[in-house]
Amino acid sequence: MHAKLVVAMLLLGLTGCASNTRNMADSIHPSTPQFNEPACQRSFLLAPLHDEIKLTRSIATPSLLLLTGGGLLLPLLGLNMSLDAIDHFDASYVSRVCGGVGTPSRNIFEKVVLGAGFGLFTGNVKLGGH
Repeated sequence: MHAKLVVAMLLLGLTGCASNTRNMADSIHPSTPQFNEPACQRSFLLAPLHDEIKLTRSIATPSLLLLTGGGLLLPLLGLNMSLDAIDHFDASYVSRVCGGVGTPSRNIFEKVVLGAGFGLFTGNVKLGGH
């Protein structure tokens, strides 16, 4: 059990805590015309929410997988993919309301599926996060 905990902690250390929404919000330049518009400013409030969700996922997913011996793999995969998709959609929303170009739904779907597949292939228990 001790070795599993060490592996989980190492994998946790490799995960970034910034969400896609946070990365998008941070990339919006204050000199863009829409930056000071209320919709753009309100959209920035989504970033802390997604950061908290991502941090919670980074801790809860490996813990639950270890505690259940992998028995919750598929439900956790589905949940994490769903949360990752919402994060991508909100990042796209931030981009659009702040004057950028949103990400098409098909591209978001591809990113989520590829991210989850890559996570499973590499053994990264983060499942669907980037």
